[in-house]
Amino acid sequence: VPAMRYQGERTLVAEAELRHNVTPRWAVVGFGGAGKAYGGRTSFADARTVGAGGVGFRYLIARKLGLYAGLDVARGPEETAIYIQVGSAWN
Repeated sequence: VPAMRYQGERTLVAEAELRHNVTPRWAVVGFGGAGKAYGGRTSFADARTVGAGGVGFRYLIARKLGLYAGLDVARGPEETAIYIQVGSAWN
C-alpha cells in the first residue's frame, strides 16, 4: 500500500509473516496485513479496510549472524511491487 495513500487521525494495523525453511539456507515466506485509517472526517465504521500480501524467498547469507536476503512480490489493492529484502524486522 503506497505511503500516505490513506490518512486519518488514527490507524489500526495488523500484519503477519510466515517463513518455512526448505533447506538449512533456503526459505520461503508468505506475508499479509490489513489496516484502516480513520478519525477527523471519517468514523471507524465508515473507513475502508485495506489489505495487502505477498510471497517471497530468502537465502541465509551469514549463518553466524542469522542474516537473510531475498526477493518478495507483494500485491495491494492498487498495484503490485517487487522488493529486495536484506535482514528482517522479525527474529
